[in-house]
Amino acid sequence: MVNRMSKQIYDVIVIGTGAGGGMAIKTLCEAGLKVCALNSGRAIDLEKDLRNHRMPWDLKYRGFGDPKLKLQSAGFVGDTEYVEDVWERELTYTTAPGTKWSWPRCSAVGGRTNFWGRSAERFGEIDFRAASLDQHDVDWPVRHEEIAPYYTRVEKMIGVASTIQNRPSNPDGVYLPAMNFRCFDRILEAGAKKIGVPYLPDRIAQLTVDHEGHPACHFCGDCTSGCEVGAFFSTPWFLLPKAQATGNLELRTNAIAKNILVDQRGQASGVAYIDRQNKQEREVFGRTVVIAASCLATTQIMLNSTSRHWPTGIANSSGQLGRNLCDHLYGTSASGYLPQLLGQPSFPDNVSDSSIAWMPRWQNLLNPHEETFVRGYSIYVDGGCWEFPDYYEQIEGFGSAFKRQMKRRYPTPVVFTSQIPSLPTKSNFVDIDPEAKSSNGIPKLRIHFKWGENELQMWEHAKKTSADLLRAAGGVVEDSSEGPETPGYSQHEIGTCRMGNDPKEFVTNRFGQTHDIKNVFICDGSVFVNGTDKAPTLSILAFSLRTSEFIVEQFRHRVFGS
Repeated sequence: MVNRMSKQIYDVIVIGTGAGGGMAIKTLCEAGLKVCALNSGRAIDLEKDLRNHRMPWDLKYRGFGDPKLKLQSAGFVGDTEYVEDVWERELTYTTAPGTKWSWPRCSAVGGRTNFWGRSAERFGEIDFRAASLDQHDVDWPVRHEEIAPYYTRVEKMIGVASTIQNRPSNPDGVYLPAMNFRCFDRILEAGAKKIGVPYLPDRIAQLTVDHEGHPACHFCGDCTSGCEVGAFFSTPWFLLPKAQATGNLELRTNAIAKNILVDQRGQASGVAYIDRQNKQEREVFGRTVVIAASCLATTQIMLNSTSRHWPTGIANSSGQLGRNLCDHLYGTSASGYLPQLLGQPSFPDNVSDSSIAWMPRWQNLLNPHEETFVRGYSIYVDGGCWEFPDYYEQIEGFGSAFKRQMKRRYPTPVVFTSQIPSLPTKSNFVDIDPEAKSSNGIPKLRIHFKWGENELQMWEHAKKTSADLLRAAGGVVEDSSEGPETPGYSQHEIGTCRMGNDPKEFVTNRFGQTHDIKNVFICDGSVFVNGTDKAPTLSILAFSLRTSEFIVEQFRHRVFGS
């Protein structure tokens, strides 16, 4: 039985409260629109739920959590003993034969912005016009000069620490002072110069100085367990409080979006969702709908929104809904240690619980075909003294001698993590599994995906470059992954609702508005045309801001009524 509750009609219903949804909610509420936001899980208590400087030995299960709960889980679960019950434990998707995929789903208000790696780089003209350069696939319907002002506004809003680098692959922005390089960074920087590759401060959405009422990072290293002081960007700290302050937001938690409702004309009229706590289906009504549930979840909702108007999924006259799934290939391209740091004093190198340095794309910049692959990748570099010494298996012995060797080597580890974009291809897509449903009765998404030859060539190139750099810096190479991580590991999936000018080939237009239905908008990475060597979050924020202001203008012109 469907509970329609009261027939209040909101100006906008926003599905999702992460990067894209959070930006949309703030922008729309501040413009005076009445917004109902749906979030699939609970809100995090920022003062009680996060790590709050607790160490593993302070907890019953040493930070790993109750093993009984892990036995009840399927697939990836991000829950730890520090922050529990915020990641989905049920496997809400299936995979086609030959596909391996990991889909980490954070259901908490704010989504993955609560725990993300905070790398915040702009896409460049080399990305938006990649197809014109290398003749693979299609260009974006926007140029960098058009989206650049939105990048600037977002950078000022959230605070991004970095330096001006003057590189064609990663446009410069407006930055706070960069994180300081650590000792091993300086050694690797010198090695990078020897082999002619860049080694630079990453763009990090983490505050090195007080900014917009938020305190500077105090370098506790707890970041990926959530920041209890709001010193890095997340929507519960930076965006949602501003939306709530307007009085225009109603936030419904534990509301799992099921499908988009349509009226007699096939236009969106609301959203049906499942109340997580009592399994009851409810409906909420609005003049417009913004879907920002994350790339795969957004696509699942749309594919499940079938009706006589939209038999293959809402706004899918092009047949492109769910197509062109892209991801970042992640993998440890090299690891080892720097013997010149053996026995040095320990130092809190894990100051940001993430990479401070990166090697931005240096391939195919002057000539799009200078390598055996097209486009390019980046590498994140980390090491030094971390909370747990992962190199323990490299050291033999036991007792006091073992401990002395562990401490002696503590400042020395180095690890290179490659970030390699997959190319859009017809063989990588998602659809609805006709036979599988979640415990809430929602048909599951089915994923079809394999790494392509272009990505695998970049992976081999990255392994060689990483090893060459470590040796050039005087380091010892001990290992590299035989193969990359499982697809989906990066949590950077994009492309299944691509934007473009032709309604026959693309799901949305250049503003994230679906071609078929003028009152449905998408504000997450699913609208991106292709992957890049950069993380997508800053771009999701910038494009969501642009789309949201377009929606506001449509309301001002009474396109969606009043």
